Amino acid sequence: MNSSQATFPNQPSKHQGSPLIRPEVVVRHLLEDPDVIIPECVILGYSTRLHALLAARGFRNVPGYSAPWRSMWLQEGSAAPRVGVVEGFGFGAPGAAIVIEELATLGVRRFINLGLAGALPNEIGFGDVVLCTGAIRDEGVSHHYVPAARYAYPHAGLTDELRQALLSGGVPFSEGLTWTLDAVYRETVEEALAYREEGVATVEMEAAALFTIAQVRGVEIASIFTVSDHLLAATEWRPAHDKEVLTKGLARILDVSLEVLSPEGEFEAQSDSKSGSETESPFS
Repeated sequence: MNSSQATFPNQPSKHQGSPLIRPEVVVRHLLEDPDVIIPECVILGYSTRLHALLAARGFRNVPGYSAPWRSMWLQEGSAAPRVGVVEGFGFGAPGAAIVIEELATLGVRRFINLGLAGALPNEIGFGDVVLCTGAIRDEGVSHHYVPAARYAYPHAGLTDELRQALLSGGVPFSEGLTWTLDAVYRETVEEALAYREEGVATVEMEAAALFTIAQVRGVEIASIFTVSDHLLAATEWRPAHDKEVLTKGLARILDVSLEVLSPEGEFEAQSDSKSGSETESPFS
């Protein structure tokens, strides 16, 4: 192909091709193991701050889902927990794509993508809750699944369940589009200003890819964030220095997510006093 005619992906027929590596082969050992617990719903988390939050809510850490370095947090004392939390796989669209592909293959049907995000509007504060209504596809993963388009969208019904849980729980929140970009050190001022003018609320690294894969795989997904940094505060990037604010924000969205995905009466939200706190990078 002439380089002047290059497309993305580079092979124009990419979306009609046959994948070489299939998730059902990679997770075959789990599919064939009758003792492996596969919950119906999974929360995808990225921050290690979730460890203390999950332990305080009665979850235990079970390694090996599906690679040895990943873990599934399951509720203690439940033979068949409906909800699991998977974390420890880093951040960014490529890693998250592998995880949702494998979990969907194992039988998980509903996902909530939960994490930290940067804010574009200055009126959104550190630790604030933002419900995602769509994602700008500025990462690479989604384009290998479906043809190019500006947006990818979460499951409308699951997103509305989160919205109603926030409203009924009296949790202040805003909602809007996110800008998904997998090059964290190439978020430019010009782009951020343009997207803020468009009404985009947040920036993060996974949502557009996860929405696209969920659509292709026929599973439900929604995303909810708490704000860890500001891209345009005084025209420069500004991270939150109060780590407790971020931990409390994560606790709020974790509790709402568990409430939505758990059977009625199975989960009771914890107070912020049980949240714990950590001090690591706002990107984690």
